[in-house]
Amino acid sequence: MTLQLKPGTVMSTQEIAQKLDVSRTPVREAFIRLQRDGLVDIFPQKETIVSRIDFHKVEQERFVRESLECANIDLFVEKCTRKDIGELELNIERQHSTVNACDYNSLMALDNEFHHYMFKITGQSLAWETIEQSANHYARIRMITVWNKDIMMETILQHQKIVSAVQEKNADYAKIAIKAHLHQLENQLNRIMKDYPDYFVKEPLSTEERFSALLAE
Repeated sequence: MTLQLKPGTVMSTQEIAQKLDVSRTPVREAFIRLQRDGLVDIFPQKETIVSRIDFHKVEQERFVRESLECANIDLFVEKCTRKDIGELELNIERQHSTVNACDYNSLMALDNEFHHYMFKITGQSLAWETIEQSANHYARIRMITVWNKDIMMETILQHQKIVSAVQEKNADYAKIAIKAHLHQLENQLNRIMKDYPDYFVKEPLSTEERFSALLAE
């Protein structure tokens, strides 16, 4: 999930078992779970590899997230207090600090915490768990984006727009800001695919055709 093991990396139960100093049985069971979650591809009697990112799954996972976040923002606008606004603003300040320090994992954690906080206040814990459990491919693309400082500064700006809309009790604008934020990836897709072509499932369409198709949806 943090791309320490890059998409396409070949793994073996024996190698992982030796590295973790455990038997091969729990490693084999972990591989089966990871396959179920779409994070590894197992080819019996051949090899196990870290799955490449599948844009079809990314689109479906983003759809789930967008639907739940837009529904939740209505509730959050109603319930949020001045203290909640302060917590989100503090989170954004910390995001700025991690960008400057190039602390990518902490930045991703703060980004998730920003969105999670709104679900905690509305009491919609199941919705957030659904987002977390159904976003393995989408989350890995997000991890790639945090490696680019310009992209992350734009992400932080979008977080600020969401907070401003909530502060004004403007649920409609907050939803527009949420949608723009979650669709930001489409504008970055072409660059990401060119920079990391081996990380993705090969598409029958060219990069340019795929990018144009996404923007047209």
